[in-house]
Amino acid sequence: MREARILLIEDSNTDVFLIREALKEHHIEANISVAEDGAVARQLIDRENGCPDLVVLDLNLPQVNGLILLQIMRERGWCSRTNVVVLTSSESQRDRDQALALGARQFLNKASSFDDFLAIGRVFKELLQEQMARS
Repeated sequence: MREARILLIEDSNTDVFLIREALKEHHIEANISVAEDGAVARQLIDRENGCPDLVVLDLNLPQVNGLILLQIMRERGWCSRTNVVVLTSSESQRDRDQALALGARQFLNKASSFDDFLAIGRVFKELLQEQMARS
């Protein structure tokens, strides 16, 4: 599998570290771009500089909420074939329903243990393999 391009929209440095570890745990070679808040992510979407292979999106972001970003992505058709995984601390059924209705492939709650967080890498790997097979 070629090196994947992942856009990680996450404001927590700890969670960015844990996601990187989950990717390593599952032997995923990736070029990871990090947008640390919703405004930075919005600028990336507005520039439309190519599509990542996977977007990992937190909902609770400063500046622009993750659900609003997902809505903007879908309304504009930005990278419409790219899988989006919502990875959030939100346990709201409304957030889950809204994210899935907007086209998120997965809605995952951030794990409370290190091992459980590493296991999330398996979801990333499966979606990346699927995406790269389509490319």
